[in-house]
Amino acid sequence: MNARAWWVLAKGVVLEALRRKDLWVVGILGALIVGAAGLLGLFGITGLEAFAKDLAVGVLGLFSTLMAVLSTARLMPEEIGRRTLYPLLARPISRFDLLLGKLLGAVLVSWAAFLLLCALTGGVLAAFRIPFEALMLQYVLAKMMGLVLLCGVTLALSCWMTPQAAATLSLLLAFGSPMVVRALVMAHDSAGEAMRLLFRALNAVLPQYSLFDLGGRVANFGWPMVPAWVMGWLAGYAAVYTAAMLVLAWVRFQRQAV
Repeated sequence: MNARAWWVLAKGVVLEALRRKDLWVVGILGALIVGAAGLLGLFGITGLEAFAKDLAVGVLGLFSTLMAVLSTARLMPEEIGRRTLYPLLARPISRFDLLLGKLLGAVLVSWAAFLLLCALTGGVLAAFRIPFEALMLQYVLAKMMGLVLLCGVTLALSCWMTPQAAATLSLLLAFGSPMVVRALVMAHDSAGEAMRLLFRALNAVLPQYSLFDLGGRVANFGWPMVPAWVMGWLAGYAAVYTAAMLVLAWVRFQRQAV
């Protein structure tokens, strides 16, 4: 284990995101959120609390997903394309260490963008005197777990295809996986035994992003807290699936001539 190398690499990803002003984009988006909320406030928010919360979690989900995918998909291809990979591999670190450090950096950038948007959105909701529930904390925690999974999948795809293709496929999986899973379940119920095994395997392989989205509960008042064992199961699922994606990326990176 080379924890120091992981931290240095992750820090480099964060600094590069700041140099590129990626987080400035999040700030601009946050300003747009505040501006749109101001327009909504002109017409009054009474009776629209659930709508406002649903809109808030929808905006958080959309922008955090875009930020995670777009910032992760270019990490390894740019290192190879700019030939900055050679001095990194000349150091006493393995290719696996390099991938893990880059993944940690992508996760940190994604979390920073997401938490910044959470703070801005939370400030808007507080200004409208829309009450927060403890479930909101679980929403934030589950979303951060989902971002780890999303960064892992995007990194693995970027090692096997172009960054544009990796970003496109990751976004399709992120936004379309609930529909695909629903279609697999419906097909499973009407298929024969052999095809059911295939549908189960496909359902197990696909990343289940929707499991980490508690937005529907947060948007409506009165939902109970998610049991602690469920949150623990989600953390385990994210860790195992992300580790599998990291291994998949490493398999490709090991064979790749750089």
